[in-house]
Amino acid sequence: MECNHWWYKGRREIISKLLNLYLSPDMKILDAGCGAGGNMVFLEKYGSVMGIDISPEMVEHCKKIGLMARRESVTRLSFEDQSFDLVLCLDVLEHLENDQKALEELKRVLRPGGLLLITVPSFSWLWGRHDELNQHYRRYDSGELQQILQSAGFQVERSTYFNFFLLPPVWLVRKLGRMLPAFGGKTDFQFGCGRLNLFFYAVMKLEAVLMDYVNLPIGVSQLILARKKESSP
Repeated sequence: MECNHWWYKGRREIISKLLNLYLSPDMKILDAGCGAGGNMVFLEKYGSVMGIDISPEMVEHCKKIGLMARRESVTRLSFEDQSFDLVLCLDVLEHLENDQKALEELKRVLRPGGLLLITVPSFSWLWGRHDELNQHYRRYDSGELQQILQSAGFQVERSTYFNFFLLPPVWLVRKLGRMLPAFGGKTDFQFGCGRLNLFFYAVMKLEAVLMDYVNLPIGVSQLILARKKESSP
């Protein structure tokens, strides 16, 4: 799925577009919650990439395809202080009961001035069976994550939503799922397969192009790029 599914491919398009202004050779990068390593592969051209994940299967898979990975929790990292120039934490915080503790750890391992890129599911009114099946604790409402990051000692560089064009059908699926439980028994990853996979991927690529010019005002997901303040420990 990480290689071929429209969601993962589209998210990579958006992330790479946004990071292009900030990435440089020889960076030390941490993918906190690396999954099967799909993002690590494209980040390798920018420097040394380390992945961590709580799943032993994912860590083993990453190692088999030649990636550096460890089994660790994002709330308790083994790395020394100020070890990385860039940390990615993509669709991880919503799975954690204590998201603030994770942000404190990510801040600790970032050098002063280093960058943290986060994606999360947005808006509690979009809560549905997908969130329950994926063991989410929350979806983030407008301004909520920015406030948490600022309180943790980060300066928000950019905040935008994505999955803007697909918000209406996703909302409809979630609403029908609440009204008709039998209809809402699937995760979102089971929608848009087959021929629709290419169409949904094209929609995400279009959003990536638009982000060169604007921040999208609403969407199924939110992306924030934040910088650790130079004076932060």
